[in-house]
Amino acid sequence: MADRAQRLKETLLHSRPAQICVLAVLTAGLGLALMALVRDGASSPAAAAAAQQSLVVDRRPFSTTLNLTGVIVPGDGLDVTAPFDGVIKTIGFEYGERVAAGQVLVEIDASQLQHDLNSAESAYLKAKQEAEEIEGWADGTEAARARRAIASAERDLQEAERNLSETSALLERGLVPRMEYDGMLQQKLSTEMALTAAREDLETVLKRGRAENRRVAQLELENAHARLEKLSAEFDQAVVRAPEGGVIVRPPSNGAEGAQGALHVGQRIAKGALVGSIARAGGLAVAFQVDESDVNRLAPGQSVRVTGAGFGAHQLTGKVESVAGQAEASSPSAKATFAVKARLDPLTPQAAMAVRIGMSANVELTIYDNPSAIVLPPEAVGGGAADAFVLVRDAKSNRPRRVPVQIGYVSPHAVEIRAGLEPSDTVIWGPAVLEGREEASH
Repeated sequence: MADRAQRLKETLLHSRPAQICVLAVLTAGLGLALMALVRDGASSPAAAAAAQQSLVVDRRPFSTTLNLTGVIVPGDGLDVTAPFDGVIKTIGFEYGERVAAGQVLVEIDASQLQHDLNSAESAYLKAKQEAEEIEGWADGTEAARARRAIASAERDLQEAERNLSETSALLERGLVPRMEYDGMLQQKLSTEMALTAAREDLETVLKRGRAENRRVAQLELENAHARLEKLSAEFDQAVVRAPEGGVIVRPPSNGAEGAQGALHVGQRIAKGALVGSIARAGGLAVAFQVDESDVNRLAPGQSVRVTGAGFGAHQLTGKVESVAGQAEASSPSAKATFAVKARLDPLTPQAAMAVRIGMSANVELTIYDNPSAIVLPPEAVGGGAADAFVLVRDAKSNRPRRVPVQIGYVSPHAVEIRAGLEPSDTVIWGPAVLEGREEASH
């Protein structure tokens, strides 16, 4: 009977359910033992000291940064434009290469401009002749002809009056018929009318030389001269040269007015169209985009640090030059983004050889910098932004007391305290501190 009981016991112990029950009992016992050890250790002074952290307040530099990506662009450059409408005859450069001052960039066919220049010169000469004539109009040919007509009419009138007088004397003596006298009288009236008309003609001719008409002629001459000079200057610019030395870059092809893509011989180019932009040596910038949540944190003058995969070990510095006041065009569902441009400081000769326009860049933007700030770890500050507080160790009682503080800028690893703390204050934090403070409050 005893052997049977022993065999049954061994069977139960070796069965799988029995093994599971035994393991459960052992695990529970081990857990209770560990909880007891942890409780005893946590209640020890060493564990409490390890859970508590403290920091003596002092002033030190504090800054917050924003990391973005951008592209190297010309910072200080000159736009080169087409001087007139025409067809490109030759191209003497390639985008991205360095050009020297005075180097021929583009030559434009000026045959149409030559025709316009000839017409402008003809119009100028005519306007000049007319202005000269009207300037001396009172002594000109028209006025002289009108005066001669008056003198002739006066002589005719005098002759008619003498003939009429003689005929009247003969009529009184009965030597001529009445009809002849009437003819002479009619001739006198005709010459009087001719004299009046000649005088009116002279007055009309002289009116053309008045100050108003002379001013009109002078204005027309000035306009013709200005157009002639303008076309002459454009004709002299048929060969477009680089105004300064630098790197010539491709103009933007974003649909903006005046933008021009890659040029080729035989292409018709419009007046004012961009041929390219010459970036002055050392005048580089970095362009990048920020979204609407960060744009108000940016302002001209903020420092940037720029690195890039193509720069090697070179680190560039600079300052924000402009922040767009209008968002870039985007889909209605996307966040609005704003264009920002930062001008880079002059590059060293080695960096100038490595950094090229169009390279991608990593931009670290310093949006806030305080060389003397009170800074705490984020875990040392409790409450929200409006009712933030810290625990300061009282110098007399050595117990924590709650001190309200004003928070400034916040970074992932630090919080700026603008008011509420003074240097030499000891700030404490940690679970043990909170538990002690809660017990004290109870």
